Amino acid sequence: MRRMNLALCIFLLSCSEAATKDNPCPQGICIAGNGNDGGPGGGGSSGSSGSSGSSGTSGDGGPQVCNPAWTCTAWQKDAQGKSTRTCTDTNKCGTASGKPSEGPLDLPGLDFDYYKCNVEPIFDRGCAMVGCHGTEVGRPFKVYARGRLRHQETVPPAPTCLDTGPQELAKKGTATVMCLGWSKHTAAEWQQNFDNARSFMVGLTNPDDSELLSQPVYQGKAHTGVHLFRKSDADYQTIAKWLSGEKLGRTCDPSPN
Repeated sequence: MRRMNLALCIFLLSCSEAATKDNPCPQGICIAGNGNDGGPGGGGSSGSSGSSGSSGTSGDGGPQVCNPAWTCTAWQKDAQGKSTRTCTDTNKCGTASGKPSEGPLDLPGLDFDYYKCNVEPIFDRGCAMVGCHGTEVGRPFKVYARGRLRHQETVPPAPTCLDTGPQELAKKGTATVMCLGWSKHTAAEWQQNFDNARSFMVGLTNPDDSELLSQPVYQGKAHTGVHLFRKSDADYQTIAKWLSGEKLGRTCDPSPN
């Protein structure tokens, strides 16, 4: 029995090592840079780009090239209503080569109601887990959702709970299906989710090139091996239609969100 357990452990370890070795992006969304200064998906996306490397000499005595690995924050609106973000090179190569655009720029004028009723449910279901895109740091694509990550703002108490007075939504509501955690999206959460999602169409014309689709699609980019749909699936087509500019054409009631 001990020999069988030992053999099983060795087998699982070798599989784990192989998976890590074969996965070009084991820590999250990574995007191969191509030198463009567009938005997400265009040479510099809201994720990481480039490959690791450092200055110095290689094993054969020649110079070792330092490849920038750009990581950008989510787009945020400034006082003028423009969107900006900050991009940093995690490899600290000391060059601006291939650096993604930091703005300021306008986000695509996509339909808010279509997003709330058709697209947000897909992200809530497949992306918003706290260990995935339901986090404030480390992931350029961020989703606020009921029972998962909540926005940092002060809100009234939930009518079904004992708390009284103003409440900190992120502190009391993140990662819980009780009280504040299960309350409906606030206006700020809707706007943040909408702006963050449509920022992945900045500088692009073809929805298939957006990281919202090219990352999670089957046989797509690394995405830590997580692929949620094929191009023929309804979820893919719904997101693609929204990114293409399709409008809902009616008032949206996204209940229970």
